[in-house]
Amino acid sequence: MTTPCPVCGPAFLDWLQQDAARLAQWQALPRRRLARGQRWPGEGLAWVEQGLLRSVFLDAQGRERNHAFYPELQWLGLPGAAAPAAGMVEALEPSELVELSGPALQALQRAWPQALELILQGLAAGLARQTLREQQLLMLDATARYQRFLADEPALAQRLAQKQVASYLGITEVALSRLRRRLRDGSLRP
Repeated sequence: MTTPCPVCGPAFLDWLQQDAARLAQWQALPRRRLARGQRWPGEGLAWVEQGLLRSVFLDAQGRERNHAFYPELQWLGLPGAAAPAAGMVEALEPSELVELSGPALQALQRAWPQALELILQGLAAGLARQTLREQQLLMLDATARYQRFLADEPALAQRLAQKQVASYLGITEVALSRLRRRLRDGSLRP
């Protein structure tokens, strides 16, 4: 199960709206719009206001391995942590990010003393999700990983191409297609 984030999603938006000055300052922060397929240069932190991004690793042959997905209302950490030099962060849908570069983050910290703590909570929730994903990759077979993904992330599963889901689960598209067929025909229980 995905670890809940106390400062992700609607909870963070609700917190912003409790104070008009705080909301105005947030709305004044720089935004970056990304078209589908466009890469985020990853300078600092970002809040995904709209859309869907992924961090992906590339092997020596240029094959992609999806590392993480970032739908709207989630924090996107430093790409050095999410996708080192052999990877990238890319928009899978048209997306809009609130960017928090060093100066913007420092200004936010001065205005909201608790800002850094809130952001760290969001990033910690992301790290917990990644740790759970790693545990599943190491401990569960492909069928169990797919079933857990469907149970934990049903909305995300609907937004992703089969190729992206397969890569995220560490299996081939053919293997995923077989799993899906076995689930549909009842030879595997959900």
